[in-house]
Amino acid sequence: MKKSFTCEAFLNFKFINDPQLSPDGSLTAFLVKKADIKENNYKNTLYLLNNETGSVWQMTSAWNITSYCWEDEKNILFPTASGCSTLNIDSDTVSEKFPLSVKADRLLPAGGESYVLTASFDVDAPSPEGLSEEEYNRQLDVYKNRGFEHIREVPFTLNGAGFVNGKRKRIYLYNSRHNQLEPLTEPMFHTAGIKAADGKILYIGQSFADIKSLKNGVYIYDVDKKSHTCLLEPDRFLVKGFELYQNRVILNLTDGASYGNGENGDFYSIDIETKELKLLSPHQDHCIGNTITSDVKPGLGQTTVVDGDYLYYTSTVEMAGIIERLNLLTGEQTRLTKEGSVDFLDVKNGRLVCVSSCGCLLPELYILEEDSLKQKTHLNDFIQEEYKISVPEYIESQGSAPFPIQGYILKPADYTPGKKYPGILAIHGGPRLTYGPVFMHQMQLFAGQGYFVFFCNPRGSEGRGNEFGDIRRRFGDIDFTDFMEFTDTVLDKYPDIDRERLAVEGGSYGGFMTNWIIGHTNRFKAACSQRSIANWTGMEGTTDIGYYFCKGQTGASHMEDHELQWKQSPLKYADKCTTPTLFIHGDSDYRCYMQEAFQMFAALKIHGCPAKLCLFQGENHELSRSGRPKQRLKRLEEMTDWFQAYVKKEG
Repeated sequence: MKKSFTCEAFLNFKFINDPQLSPDGSLTAFLVKKADIKENNYKNTLYLLNNETGSVWQMTSAWNITSYCWEDEKNILFPTASGCSTLNIDSDTVSEKFPLSVKADRLLPAGGESYVLTASFDVDAPSPEGLSEEEYNRQLDVYKNRGFEHIREVPFTLNGAGFVNGKRKRIYLYNSRHNQLEPLTEPMFHTAGIKAADGKILYIGQSFADIKSLKNGVYIYDVDKKSHTCLLEPDRFLVKGFELYQNRVILNLTDGASYGNGENGDFYSIDIETKELKLLSPHQDHCIGNTITSDVKPGLGQTTVVDGDYLYYTSTVEMAGIIERLNLLTGEQTRLTKEGSVDFLDVKNGRLVCVSSCGCLLPELYILEEDSLKQKTHLNDFIQEEYKISVPEYIESQGSAPFPIQGYILKPADYTPGKKYPGILAIHGGPRLTYGPVFMHQMQLFAGQGYFVFFCNPRGSEGRGNEFGDIRRRFGDIDFTDFMEFTDTVLDKYPDIDRERLAVEGGSYGGFMTNWIIGHTNRFKAACSQRSIANWTGMEGTTDIGYYFCKGQTGASHMEDHELQWKQSPLKYADKCTTPTLFIHGDSDYRCYMQEAFQMFAALKIHGCPAKLCLFQGENHELSRSGRPKQRLKRLEEMTDWFQAYVKKEG
């Protein structure tokens, strides 16, 4: 007999990420991440898929690999705390390839005996040059235990990293023959990404000393010539994708002039020799990258790949994360998939592998065969076999918006027609993210506990073009209207939802909207606001994105049209709230700092509204998706207990 989902169910999920084809295309390596409740962390294990036979096997149980690459058909490289190691897939043995004086977070072959890597660099840390080992270690120990931070830059924090003043991601080149490591970028240059092929290193980034720009420069380093070339100066474009192709660089760019920082980009090419920038193909009707949100896909991987004369990339169309292909000779774009949620991909000699969520399945590894995705791994099949899964039903609302608002609803797992059930409105983050009909543990948990769960993509979401996604200066206006009209449509179509037992929850932008909703209506009997925004003025000066995001979204700042900024702040309306509200926040969330939860919580308490704040120590903005297992589990328990107390019980 199948069982309902519990809070603990995610502890058994296997999260697949970072698929990489071997050089000859015969094998696919991929990482599998799984929660370790005893150690309260996650462990990554490397697996291999034989693309010809379909056999799958685990390689390294003793190594927690977070980043890797193929060196040749038999060997896989991965960085370690002290250097780089090699995994031989025939013998399943690991050996040290070479030591490094820095801790690499990414490493790639750069041609011949050279390897390119990125590593963190602290401008303010003591340098070992001219010091004895003893004296250097003494100074380093003093620096690490100094007990204070000097802050001279914006942003001064980074979600998941803490204080980052003077810290940069630096590029290094290692020559294995001479055992020589040299930095390729200057100390103040911050690298946002690298690619390497045929003796060339493509990288994007910028040098900054006061305020970091969103618009990176594009550069090429020639390993043989030992020369850098700036192909595109910083401060011109938002770089949303970049790849090497023969003697050109392929970029997805936008200046953000029409729709702000969230504006979708077009494809361009730059000739490496002449630096000529040409429009290759427009693409502003939807974004590159998969914005379908879920709580079962933590990990990293490639989202753009060049193979032959084609660029393959993920993109979001309506409510699907699909694969598209761009002909680099003609500019023609082709959609290779239509449904599901493709997170990561790799392509070699026309063979395409990807990690995708299809239907109500957790992400698995797929290969594109005969114009359709064929499932190749079955690591999470037990979910279908053991648990009751509520299948999303499509619903759309035709309200005051000029186009329908699309969404889905999950029925209670043990639904009986004619019986009344409570309902939960779930709101995604972003706002330029997207809900699709994919598996989400949290929603299945609510359905298993007897709730209808409904969710939509209001104006401001991704997948339907720049105009649909642009709600600047209208936060809490048209999006709020969309949510209320969608809720009305759901209640009309599903009369078994008890209108007197509704809850609302959301995180990030969803937390903002939850805060907004409870200050503008009392139709919900309980709310859960997570990693939220309450006051745009406070957000602007305290978070890693606040200095550009707040003005970019609200069209106002503390210096320009402050009244408009305050008008769009939920805190302004907190005294109207009567909805019992649970706030969930991490004290290391530097994306939406904990002061946002403090302000909203205190305002509700002062005005006599039932409220509770659960503050998670050491957790950041990713608590719901990749937070430590015990904390992630506690979060779900807090939510379900709150809704049980204020919504679940009839009367």
